[in-house]
Formats: sequence, C-alpha cells, structure tokens
Amino acid sequence: MCPTATSDVLSVLIVGCGDMAGGYDEAREGAEILTHAGAYARHPGFAVAACVDPDEARRREFMERWRIADGFSDLAACRAGGTAFDVASVCTPVAAHEETLEGLLDMPVRAVFCEKPLTGDVAASRRMVEAFEAAGRPLAVNYFRRWDTSMSALRRSIAEGAWGAVQSVAGHYSKGILNCGSHMIDLLQFLIGPLAAEAVFRRRHDFTPEDPTLDALLATADGAPVYLIGGDSRLFFTFEIDLMMERGRVVIEDLGMVLRRRQVVANPLYPGYECLDRGEWVETGFGQAMVRAVDNLHAHVNGKADLPSDGRSALAAEEVCATLMEMADAVAPPTPAKRSVGEMP
Repeated sequence: MCPTATSDVLSVLIVGCGDMAGGYDEAREGAEILTHAGAYARHPGFAVAACVDPDEARRREFMERWRIADGFSDLAACRAGGTAFDVASVCTPVAAHEETLEGLLDMPVRAVFCEKPLTGDVAASRRMVEAFEAAGRPLAVNYFRRWDTSMSALRRSIAEGAWGAVQSVAGHYSKGILNCGSHMIDLLQFLIGPLAAEAVFRRRHDFTPEDPTLDALLATADGAPVYLIGGDSRLFFTFEIDLMMERGRVVIEDLGMVLRRRQVVANPLYPGYECLDRGEWVETGFGQAMVRAVDNLHAHVNGKADLPSDGRSALAAEEVCATLMEMADAVAPPTPAKRSVGEMP
C-alpha cells in the first residue's frame, strides 16, 4: 500500500527494541513489513523520535538502524526528559506490559499501540483498558490480522450472508494459548463473532510453563463448534483455520498469508450430489497489515477512523484464553515433545 499523511507528522516512542519492534524487518529483505519500526518508517505521517531498552548495545543498534535520535535505558529516564509523544509502541516482553502501560499513562502520550496479548493477566488487562478509557487515550493492540484487507473482506462477506451460517471451524496453532492462540481467537471473533469456551481436552508446554498450548472446544453464538487443535512449535510452527460454512469452505493457511475459497457445485461424477469446487489459493494482505495498522492509527488520532483492534477487542480474546486456562487445570498433564528443533518466532 502507499499510505498518505493527512495532517502533521506524529512523533513516536518505541518501548522495547526486540523482534516485533524492528528485529524481524532488520533480519530479512522483502516487500512485507512485519514490525512497528518498519511500518512507521514506511509511513509519511510518523517519525520515530526515541526508543527505550535496557540493553545498551541493542538500543544503540536499533537507533542506528532506524535513525532514531534519542534512546533511554528505561521509561523513567525517558519520562524525566519531559518530551511529549503522539504515539508510543509497547514492544516489551508481555510480563512488562502492565508496568509499561501504567508508565505511559503518566506521560504526555496521545495514543498507545501495544503488542499482544495486552498483559497476559485478564484482571490486569481489564484495569488497563478501563484506565485508558478513563484517560481518553486510544489503545490499539497488535492483533494485526484485523488490518489485513483480505480478512476484512472475508468478514464482510460472512456478515452479508454470502457463505451462510457456520457449520464448524477447526484451527491449528502452536506456541501458547495466549501468545498465538489469542491471535486465533481474536481473528475468529473478528470473522464470525463472540466465542464461548466449552471444554479443554489436552495441554502441552511448547512455549513457556505459564502459557500452555491447549486443545479446546469453543462455540459460536449459534452453537456451531469451534475446535482449537494445538501443535508443538518445537517441531514446526503453524497457524491455520478451516471455516466450514453452509455455502462453501474457506481455508486460511501459511500463518494467514494465503487463503482458499471453495464454492458449492454439482458433483461431476454423482448426479444429485453437491460438492465443493477446488477453488484457488490467493495471497492475503498479511505482509502489509502492519503498515495499514499504523495508517489506521494515524487516522484515528486525527479523529478520522475507528480502531478495528483496540483494548476492548483484545480483552475479549484474553477473557476466552483465561477461561480456557482455568479449564486446563482439570485436564491431564502436558504432553512431552518427542524432539526439539529450536524455538520458532
């Protein structure tokens, strides 16, 4: 996409200088933009003015790569400088999100763009959402597939009845119910509406001890089953969704980078039966979702657009995750992996 700025350039503070802050775009070349710094650099309506990270070597590397003038070891040092920012990106480890968000509430920052999940603790996330609402501060949360134009188009077609009602959903994911499972839950709630947790069948620890990967059953508002099927990210990483609808089938694969739409047709071999055509694979807007996210944030700060992914929608996904994790306490011990081939991104 070619974003355009319609008002003054907004100054940005990036808190945390890791992979999602800019590292994924530093480590590769390509048209896809995967990080906060990469998206801001592509947008004429933003300028990254400062960053925060306790690792001095990484902080300096980040400043040099993204041409950032000011760097601080912690948020307190940044706050002491007295500089106001239009937007702050929270890219710290999840365990530090609550403290970082609280610190930003005490600073002259107009809006915040926070990595997911919001805090990892549903009560803390609820407090943060309410605090930002009370302060009148926009809080965007990086469930970036909500800014993917293909996902938005699919959502509209489902809402307009083009696919009929949901028959069932199967989602394959790995690397933690909060870390990656919340991405899947959030995307499904974006596409087909609120989900209710029904049961947990199995858990495994392929990410961190406090964030198990769960096999679970959820249900749509109309009672259609939604199955979350966990994999082991130490073997390979996966994020795929199969939507079985009344009038066809939509499959999202390759982490959300491609999808296939299949329509109902007459069976060419058996008269009187209907089946699905083969459809075709199409590229989604995955690689430009981050640029669209900051473009939307720019418009929102200027009062010209709503946020498709905000504190309330992120909290809704985290609440489902919290319920599933409570249910997981009653299931069997975690399933060990047969082998490990390293941590996946």
